[in-house]
Amino acid sequence: MFNKHLWLKEWRGVRWIVVVLMLLFLYAQTGGLYSDTESWQSQYDYFQSDGFQKEQEQSPSDAKMTPEQVKSSLTLNYFTTGFPGDKFSTQYTMSQSYFALSILVVILGVAMVGWERYTRKDHFSLAAPFKRGSMIGTKLLLGCLVITVAYGVSLWLGLWHMFQVIPTEYIDLDMQKVYLGLIGNLGTFLLLFVVAVFVGTVMGELLATVIALLVITIMPRYIYVVWLALMQLLQPDVSAEKLANWTPYANVFLVFGNSEFEYGPFIFQMILLVLFGIGSVFFYKRYSMENNGKVLAFSYLRIPSAILVSFGGAVLITNFWIGGGTADGPSLTSFLIVCIGSFIGCLVICYMVLYRNTWVRR
Repeated sequence: MFNKHLWLKEWRGVRWIVVVLMLLFLYAQTGGLYSDTESWQSQYDYFQSDGFQKEQEQSPSDAKMTPEQVKSSLTLNYFTTGFPGDKFSTQYTMSQSYFALSILVVILGVAMVGWERYTRKDHFSLAAPFKRGSMIGTKLLLGCLVITVAYGVSLWLGLWHMFQVIPTEYIDLDMQKVYLGLIGNLGTFLLLFVVAVFVGTVMGELLATVIALLVITIMPRYIYVVWLALMQLLQPDVSAEKLANWTPYANVFLVFGNSEFEYGPFIFQMILLVLFGIGSVFFYKRYSMENNGKVLAFSYLRIPSAILVSFGGAVLITNFWIGGGTADGPSLTSFLIVCIGSFIGCLVICYMVLYRNTWVRR
């Protein structure tokens, strides 16, 4: 696994993606935090200006801001998006560049396994004098190392500048939320990368790999929406706030998805990361090049894959049906009919694709 020729081989295959990834992390995190720092400075200068003092003098007594309110609106407690209006909120993760970063780490994982199989370069790789476990281990380590270094360096540069500008009297960090938020974001990028590698190991066709990745990454949120609707139909007296406690678990693939900064969703994210990593090693070591071009590289995964895909399809269809339903919401009977009917329909399609080779190149 630590053979330099193996590392050089993997590096040459993804070096341009790595360079773009590092530059985008610098733009998104370092540049974003610099922009947030400028926003804080502008807000601070405004509160110190004569114009603000005149506004305070002309405002009614109940509309004036107290010194405590002014300080509170400038105080940084932790890093998040959607922060309450009476505190200083960082917005650096709300830019489109963070969405591009999520896509790019997935592309990095696809390039290491899925694209390598699509271009048949894996024929040379698997014939090289390296153990398969060492090969997939190098891919995973290289990708995780690149993401961690790019994330850490860009974040450090941005935070260093922010803490140089904002006085310590306006910094009151809740360290538990800081760690769970920032380390959780890194876990999100690592999880997206490892999932891309895992899907590449079990799929033998590139288009099927891309579709499977879309299903896996977006499906948790849709599952949560459908589950929430079902619980409200079964238990209408249960408050929505109680059901909303599961939201962070459905957002494991989103930056700052752990909006409540709880340990449970973070641990769940780490468990998924480890499981997908182990699964990548397990299936890569058992892959046969003869399965290139097939939807699934392992025939014994047909039944569980068909069930999972059909379940995902049913969730997606039901979610769209709920969104376009009546104002009063669906009834329990119609809800179950749509769920079960769409599941059976998707199962028939999966059977045609996986067992009859319909719509798949032979």
